[in-house]
Amino acid sequence: MNPKKVICPCKDVTKGDVLRAIEKGATSYKEVKKVTGAGSKCGKCEKKIRKFIKKHIS
Repeated sequence: MNPKKVICPCKDVTKGDVLRAIEKGATSYKEVKKVTGAGSKCGKCEKKIRKFIKKHIS
């Protein structure tokens, strides 16, 4: 996994940004969205982010 890969192009949020949010205690899409802003503009990345969160929390 490349932590520099952008997962939310609208807000320029990377996979590394999402992982840091998870490390700080975010356990849901809503919490990751609040911390990183990912998915808060157009929402097209929501499915990818949810899948990524699930993979890294389980």
